Amino acid sequence: MKKTLLVETGGPRLDAFLAKSLAGCTRSFFKDLIVRGHVTVNGRPRDPDERVAEGDRVVVELPQSEAEEGTDFESWVLFEDKRLLVLSKPPGLLMHPLGTSWLTTPEAARSEPGVNLAGLLQIFRPAILKAGTPRCGIVHRLDRQTSGALVVAKDPETYDALVESFKERLVDKTYRAVVRGVPPGASRVQAPIGRVPGNRRIVVTAMGKSAETSFKVLSKKKHAALVEAKPRTGRTHQIRAHLAYLGHPVAGDPEFDPPAPGKAVPPRMMLHAWRLGFEHPASGRPALFTAEPPADFERFWKSLR
Repeated sequence: MKKTLLVETGGPRLDAFLAKSLAGCTRSFFKDLIVRGHVTVNGRPRDPDERVAEGDRVVVELPQSEAEEGTDFESWVLFEDKRLLVLSKPPGLLMHPLGTSWLTTPEAARSEPGVNLAGLLQIFRPAILKAGTPRCGIVHRLDRQTSGALVVAKDPETYDALVESFKERLVDKTYRAVVRGVPPGASRVQAPIGRVPGNRRIVVTAMGKSAETSFKVLSKKKHAALVEAKPRTGRTHQIRAHLAYLGHPVAGDPEFDPPAPGKAVPPRMMLHAWRLGFEHPASGRPALFTAEPPADFERFWKSLR
């Protein structure tokens, strides 16, 4: 994708001019584009530190990801104001690339294969990165296969406030899951979870960290149930590990629900972040957001007998 810019006031370095003119990308990103020959000034390549002059015509060839062409980002928005963005994350969306390169050079998230939220936020909400918000505004994570409510900070102050709210367990999180078998009504699991040496799975183990989750059965079928889960602590994979510990793993969980003859196979892991509540960092008022389960979740539940 090419962009053409006309220099109105001369003087700045070429890379600095581009960073100021095109929101959402840093000077180091544009320096790399210039070095690789994707920028011309008056039809000729230039060095990143050369100064632009009034009337110069700068053409930039920006890398275009598949996300810019095929993502209906706006349809995910549940709420937005100047401080935060609440999304209904679709299943299959990766939160950010593997590794840490995107943390120091956020634009790396846009050049990674496949689509990820960190890269999408740079494309569709470039002001978040421009404001210097850590981690592209991503405050908390959902598993790639998990759908549902997700909050993003739009500035550093909001990011810090939300991170603190999650840390202090002031965020009310409610999930829905389709599980194998029918649990015996409401229950509360207090069991430490962590990784056992030599095993990458997160499971209930005496060597783990304390974790607590409340469960309530919302609806029953012969060999499955629709369950509401409220994690009281914020451990990674907590709901999945605790349901597996109860003997009722989330349907489609790649770690705890292997395929078997005669077992209904869901299109993905049937876990959905249904509701998210917290104190708004700016107003201090309670904020509650609900993301309805996507079509694949509803279809699978209805298909069960």
